[in-house]
Amino acid sequence: MFLKPPELPQDAAYTSHWCEENVYLLIQSFSRGSSLSEDWDVFAVALWNQKLSEELGCPVIWDYHVVAVLRSRNISTSVQSWVYDFDTRLGIPVTFDTYLVQTFSVNVLDELQSYFRVVSANIFLDRFASDRSHMLAPTSGTFEVPIYLKPVPPYPLIRGAHCTSTHNIMEFVSMLPSDGYGDVFSLQAVNDFFDLKEEPKPLPSKAKPASIILDV
Repeated sequence: MFLKPPELPQDAAYTSHWCEENVYLLIQSFSRGSSLSEDWDVFAVALWNQKLSEELGCPVIWDYHVVAVLRSRNISTSVQSWVYDFDTRLGIPVTFDTYLVQTFSVNVLDELQSYFRVVSANIFLDRFASDRSHMLAPTSGTFEVPIYLKPVPPYPLIRGAHCTSTHNIMEFVSMLPSDGYGDVFSLQAVNDFFDLKEEPKPLPSKAKPASIILDV
Protein backbone atom coordinates (compact mmCIF):
# COMPACT_ATOMS: atom_id res chain seq x y z
CA MET A 1 0.00 0.00 0.00
CA PHE A 2 1.31 3.44 -0.90
CA LEU A 3 -0.05 6.34 1.09
CA LYS A 4 1.01 9.71 -0.29
CA PRO A 5 1.92 12.27 2.39
CA PRO A 6 0.39 15.77 2.25
CA GLU A 7 2.46 18.44 0.56
CA LEU A 8 3.90 21.30 2.56
CA PRO A 9 1.23 24.05 2.57
CA GLN A 10 2.18 26.90 0.26
CA ASP A 11 1.44 29.42 3.00
CA ALA A 12 3.42 27.58 5.69
CA ALA A 13 5.04 30.08 8.07
CA TYR A 14 8.79 29.85 8.54
CA THR A 15 11.18 31.93 10.64
CA SER A 16 14.82 30.86 10.85
CA HIS A 17 15.93 29.69 14.33
CA TRP A 18 12.33 29.36 15.59
CA CYS A 19 11.81 25.66 14.80
CA GLU A 20 9.34 24.99 17.62
CA GLU A 21 6.98 27.71 16.36
CA ASN A 22 7.41 26.71 12.70
CA VAL A 23 6.38 23.14 13.52
CA TYR A 24 3.56 24.24 15.83
CA LEU A 25 1.93 26.25 13.04
CA LEU A 26 2.50 23.47 10.50
CA ILE A 27 0.82 20.89 12.74
CA GLN A 28 -1.98 23.36 13.40
CA SER A 29 -2.48 23.63 9.64
CA PHE A 30 -2.45 19.83 9.28
CA SER A 31 -5.02 19.48 12.08
CA ARG A 32 -7.56 21.43 10.03
CA GLY A 33 -7.59 18.67 7.40
CA SER A 34 -10.10 16.04 8.52
CA SER A 35 -8.96 13.48 5.93
CA LEU A 36 -5.36 13.73 7.13
CA SER A 37 -6.26 12.69 10.68
CA GLU A 38 -7.97 9.59 9.32
CA ASP A 39 -4.77 8.33 7.72
CA TRP A 40 -1.92 9.72 9.84
CA ASP A 41 -0.82 10.14 13.43
CA VAL A 42 1.08 13.43 13.71
CA PHE A 43 3.96 14.00 16.13
CA ALA A 44 6.07 16.98 17.00
CA VAL A 45 9.87 15.16 16.85
CA ALA A 46 25.02 16.84 15.63
CA LEU A 47 22.45 17.33 12.70
CA TRP A 48 23.61 16.64 9.19
CA ASN A 49 22.10 18.08 5.98
CA GLN A 50 20.83 21.20 7.74
CA LYS A 51 20.66 24.42 5.72
CA LEU A 52 22.65 26.29 8.37
CA SER A 53 25.68 24.00 8.21
CA GLU A 54 28.73 25.82 6.86
CA GLU A 55 29.16 23.35 4.02
CA LEU A 56 27.80 20.05 2.73
CA GLY A 57 28.93 17.10 4.81
CA CYS A 58 29.38 19.19 7.97
CA PRO A 59 27.02 18.85 10.93
CA VAL A 60 25.14 21.47 12.89
CA ILE A 61 24.94 20.92 16.63
CA TRP A 62 21.77 22.31 18.21
CA ASP A 63 20.78 22.20 21.86
CA TYR A 64 17.41 21.11 20.46
CA HIS A 65 15.54 20.96 17.18
CA VAL A 66 11.86 20.34 16.41
CA VAL A 67 10.36 18.60 13.38
CA ALA A 68 6.95 17.15 12.52
CA VAL A 69 6.56 13.45 11.73
CA LEU A 70 3.53 11.78 10.16
CA ARG A 71 3.13 8.08 10.99
CA SER A 72 0.49 6.07 9.17
CA ARG A 73 -2.43 4.73 11.18
CA ASN A 74 -2.24 1.66 8.93
CA ILE A 75 0.24 -0.79 10.45
CA SER A 76 1.16 -2.22 7.04
CA THR A 77 4.95 -2.48 6.81
CA SER A 78 4.85 -0.97 3.32
CA VAL A 79 3.62 2.41 4.56
CA GLN A 80 6.40 4.83 5.49
CA SER A 81 6.52 7.66 7.99
CA TRP A 82 7.33 11.16 6.72
CA VAL A 83 9.35 14.03 8.20
CA TYR A 84 8.68 17.77 7.81
CA ASP A 85 11.82 19.70 8.72
CA PHE A 86 12.00 23.30 7.49
CA ASP A 87 15.78 23.37 7.99
CA THR A 88 16.88 20.24 6.15
CA ARG A 89 18.48 20.02 2.72
CA LEU A 90 16.70 16.72 2.04
CA GLY A 91 13.36 18.17 0.89
CA ILE A 92 9.92 18.44 2.53
CA PRO A 93 8.52 15.95 3.19
CA VAL A 94 11.17 13.22 3.23
CA THR A 95 10.77 9.59 4.28
CA PHE A 96 11.69 8.95 7.89
CA ASP A 97 14.23 6.27 6.91
CA THR A 98 16.08 8.66 4.59
CA TYR A 99 15.92 11.47 7.13
CA LEU A 100 17.29 9.35 9.96
CA VAL A 101 20.18 7.92 7.95
CA GLN A 102 21.25 11.25 6.46
CA THR A 103 20.63 13.46 9.50
CA PHE A 104 22.06 11.45 12.39
CA SER A 105 25.23 9.47 12.88
CA VAL A 106 26.14 6.84 15.44
CA ASN A 107 29.81 7.61 14.86
CA VAL A 108 29.97 10.58 17.23
CA LEU A 109 31.08 11.09 20.81
CA ASP A 110 28.72 9.78 23.49
CA GLU A 111 27.92 13.31 24.64
CA LEU A 112 26.75 14.16 21.10
CA GLN A 113 24.46 11.16 20.65
CA SER A 114 20.91 12.20 19.86
CA TYR A 115 17.82 11.51 21.93
CA PHE A 116 14.24 12.12 20.86
CA ARG A 117 11.21 13.33 22.78
CA VAL A 118 8.12 12.21 20.84
CA VAL A 119 4.95 14.17 21.60
CA SER A 120 1.56 13.68 19.97
CA ALA A 121 0.31 16.59 17.89
CA ASN A 122 -2.78 17.14 20.04
CA ILE A 123 -0.74 17.52 23.21
CA PHE A 124 1.74 19.83 21.48
CA LEU A 125 -1.02 22.08 20.16
CA ASP A 126 -2.90 22.15 23.47
CA ARG A 127 -0.01 22.42 25.94
CA PHE A 128 2.85 24.33 24.29
CA ALA A 129 3.50 28.01 25.01
CA SER A 130 6.38 30.38 24.33
CA ASP A 131 6.96 33.98 25.32
CA ARG A 132 10.24 33.81 23.33
CA SER A 133 12.32 34.76 26.37
CA HIS A 134 14.71 31.87 25.66
CA MET A 135 15.93 33.83 22.63
CA LEU A 136 16.81 37.01 24.53
CA ALA A 137 20.48 37.96 24.74
CA PRO A 138 21.93 38.15 28.29
CA THR A 139 21.81 41.64 29.77
CA SER A 140 24.31 43.25 32.10
CA GLY A 141 21.96 45.66 33.83
CA THR A 142 18.36 46.00 35.03
CA PHE A 143 17.56 48.88 32.70
CA GLU A 144 19.22 47.48 29.60
CA VAL A 145 16.81 47.04 26.68
CA PRO A 146 16.33 43.32 25.91
CA ILE A 147 17.65 42.23 22.52
CA TYR A 148 16.64 39.06 20.69
CA LEU A 149 19.44 36.85 19.40
CA LYS A 150 17.53 36.36 16.13
CA PRO A 151 14.70 38.28 14.41
CA VAL A 152 11.36 37.28 15.92
CA PRO A 153 8.43 35.86 13.95
CA PRO A 154 5.85 38.41 12.70
CA TYR A 155 2.82 36.73 14.31
CA PRO A 156 1.60 36.84 17.96
CA LEU A 157 3.03 34.69 20.76
CA ILE A 158 1.89 31.07 20.81
CA ARG A 159 -0.04 29.64 23.75
CA GLY A 160 -1.99 26.39 23.57
CA ALA A 161 -5.68 26.40 24.51
CA HIS A 162 -5.09 24.26 27.62
CA CYS A 163 -1.71 25.68 28.66
CA THR A 164 -1.63 27.43 32.05
CA SER A 165 1.89 28.80 31.52
CA THR A 166 3.13 31.51 29.16
CA HIS A 167 6.45 29.72 28.55
CA ASN A 168 7.12 26.00 28.94
CA ILE A 169 9.48 25.11 26.11
CA MET A 170 11.76 23.05 28.37
CA GLU A 171 8.90 20.64 29.05
CA PHE A 172 9.11 19.72 25.36
CA VAL A 173 12.86 19.86 24.69
CA SER A 174 14.28 18.34 27.87
CA MET A 175 15.63 14.84 27.24
CA LEU A 176 15.24 13.73 30.86
CA PRO A 177 12.46 11.11 30.63
CA SER A 178 10.91 12.29 33.92
CA ASP A 179 10.33 15.78 32.50
CA GLY A 180 7.56 17.13 30.31
CA TYR A 181 5.28 15.50 27.78
CA GLY A 182 5.56 12.40 25.59
CA ASP A 183 8.32 9.80 25.72
CA VAL A 184 12.08 9.96 25.22
CA PHE A 185 13.69 7.46 22.83
CA SER A 186 17.18 6.50 21.77
CA LEU A 187 18.14 6.61 18.09
CA GLN A 188 17.35 2.91 17.56
CA ALA A 189 14.09 3.07 19.52
CA VAL A 190 12.76 6.10 17.65
CA ASN A 191 13.57 4.33 14.38
CA ASP A 192 11.46 1.36 15.51
CA PHE A 193 8.63 3.67 16.59
CA PHE A 194 8.29 5.44 13.25
CA ASP A 195 9.25 2.43 11.16
CA LEU A 196 6.13 0.67 12.49
CA LYS A 197 8.15 -2.19 13.97
CA GLU A 198 7.48 -3.85 17.29
CA GLU A 199 6.57 -1.44 20.09
CA PRO A 200 9.79 0.32 21.13
CA LYS A 201 10.76 0.91 24.73
CA PRO A 202 11.18 4.55 25.82
CA LEU A 203 13.92 5.37 28.28
CA PRO A 204 12.92 4.74 31.93
CA SER A 205 11.93 7.83 33.91
CA LYS A 206 15.09 7.74 36.03
CA ALA A 207 17.45 7.55 33.05
CA LYS A 208 19.81 10.45 32.41
CA PRO A 209 20.68 10.79 28.68
CA ALA A 210 24.14 12.09 27.91
CA SER A 211 22.91 14.92 25.73
CA ILE A 212 20.03 17.21 24.80
CA ILE A 213 20.14 17.23 21.00
CA LEU A 214 16.76 16.94 19.31
CA ASP A 215 13.10 17.21 20.07
CA VAL A 216 10.77 15.51 17.63
